[in-house]
Amino acid sequence: MTSLSYSIIAAILLCVPNLVQAASSNYAPVAINLPAFSKECLYFDLVSHDDSLVVSYQVLAGGNFEVDFQITAPDGTEIVNEKQKKFSDFLVRSYGLGQYEFCFSNTYGTALKKIEIVLELEKGSIASEGEESPEDIIASNSIEEIDRSLLMITKTMSNLRGREHRNKSTVESTGSRLTWLSLLIMGVTVGISVLQALIIQFFFQSRSRNYV
Repeated sequence: MTSLSYSIIAAILLCVPNLVQAASSNYAPVAINLPAFSKECLYFDLVSHDDSLVVSYQVLAGGNFEVDFQITAPDGTEIVNEKQKKFSDFLVRSYGLGQYEFCFSNTYGTALKKIEIVLELEKGSIASEGEESPEDIIASNSIEEIDRSLLMITKTMSNLRGREHRNKSTVESTGSRLTWLSLLIMGVTVGISVLQALIIQFFFQSRSRNYV
């Protein structure tokens, strides 16, 4: 292996921990419990025109997994207004500096819904200072590729976890309904049996009186 390859690998290994740490610090999912017919809001401040805000959410549990979602700019302009959504992703930019409002409304069904939302600044490319050597350029490209792969893996895992929560909630709800349906069928069966016994007993009593 050449000295160039060793230097590239060393540069990647030195930067990977920082990338992982940065990804874990920027990626901060927030869980919200949203009761029926209620509204909850989160706020985020943009302080630079170069910043872009990545917003994603998914309903993990509760009823039909549908909520309303609104994004409001600092000047009060409504940027996004979604109805009956289970999950979505947005990139917010160029709407001015200040405080952005992200609101969820639970107006569909009477079940409490659990929502996971992620607010993170979009990662920019690695800045270069002065002239870079070919080794540094190759290492920077490799690091950016690793960063993109880590972000893709993180989002995929988040989507899979959200789907698992929704499937689990559906299975639990179906199991509860089947339990009550079984109890109802048992009650109806017992009631029909008792009614049949009473009818037969009534017929025999009526015939015995007629013969007497």
